[in-house]
Amino acid sequence: MLELDFNQHIQAIAYQVPKEGNIFNGDSFYMKVNDDYFICAVADGLGSGEHAYHSSNAIRQEVKNNHDKEVEVLIDNCNQVLKNKRGATISILKVHFLQKTFTYSSVGNIQFVLSCPSGRFIYPLPVLGYLSGKPQKYRCETFSYEKGAKFILHTDGIAIPSIKSLVSSSCSIEELSNHLEVYTKTGKDDLTYIVGQLF
Repeated sequence: MLELDFNQHIQAIAYQVPKEGNIFNGDSFYMKVNDDYFICAVADGLGSGEHAYHSSNAIRQEVKNNHDKEVEVLIDNCNQVLKNKRGATISILKVHFLQKTFTYSSVGNIQFVLSCPSGRFIYPLPVLGYLSGKPQKYRCETFSYEKGAKFILHTDGIAIPSIKSLVSSSCSIEELSNHLEVYTKTGKDDLTYIVGQLF
């Protein structure tokens, strides 16, 4: 499944495929852009199959219903909706266009890297663990970005070698997505990635 979202401030492509042989994808994602901000969330339900889907999709629905809230509030809300579910890892990215800043928070093994045209890389470290409704510490960080910055956000179902050189290349995000296609063929796990460029 491929999804494209864009306006004058951002262009983003999301791609998702389930583990080979599975009907349910244990990963879920949500993207939304308006005149003020872009928000995306990626969740990886523990394990695979239907129970993993229900956990990650609960996160998707929570962010979809409350995308106007700040990341600090959203990630705690996402933890609450996972009570009595299997659990999930999560990343939330929210970009504020006017301020040229973004806020990022992650719990678990979802990877994010952003490359600025100046050569600066932003690679926030996630908090270890996963969300399950139990008390959880979070780290929400806000960074500035430059016009033309590109990012990749992905679950552990896809291994991307030389990710920093890839995201800092002169490729368009369509070319980036095409380049990643070769790494989506293993079928060993659910996988999701989002690539984007900020203008």
